[in-house]
Amino acid sequence: MPTPFSAKSILFVDEELYVRKALQRSFRDVSDEWELRFANDPAEALQVMAQAEVDVLVTEMVFASGPSGLDFLETVRNSHPQTVRIILSGYVDRDITLKTVDLAHQFLSKPCDDSDLKATIAKAFLMWDLLAQDSLKKVVTRIDALPSLPSLYVELVEALKAENSSVQQVADIVSRDLELTAKLLKLVNSSFFGLPQRVAHPAKAVSLLGLDLVQSIVLASSAFEKFNHLALQGFSVAQLWDHAIQTAALAKAIAQEADMPRADVDTAFMAGLLHDIGKLLIASNLPEEFRAIIEQMRVRDCGMALAEKHLLGTTHAAIGAYLLGLWGLPDAIIDAVAYHHQPGAKSGDTLGITGIVHVADGFDQVIGGARDRAGAIPTGLDWAYLDRIGCAAKITQWQRLCSKSLAHDLH
Repeated sequence: MPTPFSAKSILFVDEELYVRKALQRSFRDVSDEWELRFANDPAEALQVMAQAEVDVLVTEMVFASGPSGLDFLETVRNSHPQTVRIILSGYVDRDITLKTVDLAHQFLSKPCDDSDLKATIAKAFLMWDLLAQDSLKKVVTRIDALPSLPSLYVELVEALKAENSSVQQVADIVSRDLELTAKLLKLVNSSFFGLPQRVAHPAKAVSLLGLDLVQSIVLASSAFEKFNHLALQGFSVAQLWDHAIQTAALAKAIAQEADMPRADVDTAFMAGLLHDIGKLLIASNLPEEFRAIIEQMRVRDCGMALAEKHLLGTTHAAIGAYLLGLWGLPDAIIDAVAYHHQPGAKSGDTLGITGIVHVADGFDQVIGGARDRAGAIPTGLDWAYLDRIGCAAKITQWQRLCSKSLAHDLH
């Protein structure tokens, strides 16, 4: 069994000698902090990984001989599932690139700025440091393979990078997924957006929602689709999706009411969509423990996070944030997901994205789907935090806002 390196370890795999030497030079300033290893090809890389565990793998996709980059990544995913897999390649064939999506956590194109590569690797390590409870590590290591970014989302991001990208091009990508198209149209026609006429075409929906919100919906919807096979008593992926979309809409409404910049409003929406993604990881990888959590909630009449903490030592919030960190999502979203049950542990003295998602999640839990509870106030709010930032008095105002937003559900 491989033994761990003494420091955080990175393995670079590239058959070009000048590339390896350039990486050695550019990473010289972090060599005391990170253990750097280099391999010429997949065969040599697998020998290195057989001798010692590697935390982050940075690899080229194209090799002159031996296993292909795809085969190599699949072997690493199966044999070393906890290794963060980053592709650093000058190979830009669209079909091959899309095939790597399920095998790598992130894809960087050559030439890549040294600071961007270091930041990507640092974020991968940050997930262990930021959420470095032993209990979280123990749970994560029991997950067979953390999912990679959904392929449709990667394709959409690549399309938006092009100078000639258009609303129609985005709509064409979305339209290839019928379930996603239905969700997009359902959302844009919901009361959350209050449009005077019904929208029937994806291009119009993309135009009205905006590209940033569409990206968020594509990522969340595609991620949820990976778990549609789950069939556990007391758990519904469809219901979790409804809660995610409603929390996102409430977070957007609260952020707008707080007069936040458009970028922050969109970030709040995305964080709301993804705040419970850790539940899917627990349910799919640890089904017995998940059943025990559901039972614990029933017996103790407590929330899921409390039951998870009691049985696993960690929560779906921490696990979800860890996954989003591997995907390279912005820190504001990672923080909001990690601390949406206890924003006071992270947020400062102003209402940020984390606090907004906390409030939106609480109001959807208590009001969503229950019209007779429109005047209810969530019992699980972090009142000490809300009082500290001067927002405790706004709860009644937010309650009215959320009740109005949920007056017509999305069904």
